[in-house]
Amino acid sequence: MNYAFVPDLIALAILIIILMVLRRRHPQERVGLWLLGLFFTLVEALAHTFYAQSGPPARPLHVIVLDCYLLAGVVFVCASGEFELSRRSRVLYLSLNALPLLAITTLYGLHILRSTAYLPCIVLGLLIGVISSLTMRQSWRSAALYACGWLTMAWLVQRGQYRETVYWSLCCVYAIAAINFQRRLPARSTGRLAIVTGFTIWALCFLMHPQIVKYREYADIASHVWNMQKSLISIGMILIMLEEQVSSNEWLALHDELTGLPNRRLFAERLAHALERSCRLGTQLVLVIVDLNGFKAINDTLGHVAGDQVLREVSSNLHNGVRSSDTLARLGGDEFILVATDFARGEPVEHLLDSIQRAVEEPILVDGRSMVVTASLGIAVYPDDAQDSIRLLRIADQRMYARKRGPIPDSGETGSLAVNARW
Repeated sequence: MNYAFVPDLIALAILIIILMVLRRRHPQERVGLWLLGLFFTLVEALAHTFYAQSGPPARPLHVIVLDCYLLAGVVFVCASGEFELSRRSRVLYLSLNALPLLAITTLYGLHILRSTAYLPCIVLGLLIGVISSLTMRQSWRSAALYACGWLTMAWLVQRGQYRETVYWSLCCVYAIAAINFQRRLPARSTGRLAIVTGFTIWALCFLMHPQIVKYREYADIASHVWNMQKSLISIGMILIMLEEQVSSNEWLALHDELTGLPNRRLFAERLAHALERSCRLGTQLVLVIVDLNGFKAINDTLGHVAGDQVLREVSSNLHNGVRSSDTLARLGGDEFILVATDFARGEPVEHLLDSIQRAVEEPILVDGRSMVVTASLGIAVYPDDAQDSIRLLRIADQRMYARKRGPIPDSGETGSLAVNARW
């Protein structure tokens, strides 16, 4: 048993445990894939500790190590999320392309060194790679890269360079993971830097391994570099999870959790910026408060779950019914607020109110029942009604309540639950 690997094995196990603890607070598919990839890495490290101090490794151990390298790399490529495919299609695509590589690593792990054993796997891998890229990903570029990779392996096998063939394939897998993570992770993320650096070092280690084994004096340095990148990747994954958690907390601090709309705090900031812009450009700003009518009756008769669904549906319809430059927020309860900018002085705003009314009154389905919700609207215009945010909000609120107290005609109910109002 090679006890020199034990400290690194323990360190990797501790990092995996930390990831498992964090996963409870961060339940994402990608985190599960990370853990699966690190599990294969842990199995590889465990098998490595039983390698002989000198001479070739035992065949079963060699197979476990090489296959775990490959499986971990494929899982990490899947976790990188580069493929624009459904989850099932992505797993199928990667599995099909991994099978010929798995056969090759297994052959080499069993110390089978005959070109007649490797070439059928290479031909199969070439066909699968090109066909799956053209049919599933519809990418000529991907098909060309697969062809180059497999043809390089065929050339190495013909030269009798079986070790180079295996480690070239592993280098390609981990290089793909590095490139994909570089593209997909946030640009300013510290975790991204650690992960991409780790996978790049890993790919280079595979590429250089056939040469390093010829120079035993560099074996210790290579071993330390080899183990360093595993910890680097694990730490990078932990950093990514923590960064995403911080980002999520910041988002929740500025948004309504139920509807995803800006909350009072974020709306106040955007309103202040919008007023500054309108003042600078000499344009109108329109502030509209939207208060749903009869929402309490919905909660009382259908329950709060149905009420929450109504709020989500109405907020979605409102968001889709206004301009992308406008800011829609939820003030709380059944009250929403909209600030619309860049109206010319004296420009009528009836079309804005009509679009809001249509969005609110769009039929929605709640618990299998068709429901039409209406609302009372209160409007205030800068600079005609007021020139500061506090007075604009007060005027819009007063006008909304004045309209809400007005008579509401009874339109009856035919096949749906209707909550009626006017503005």
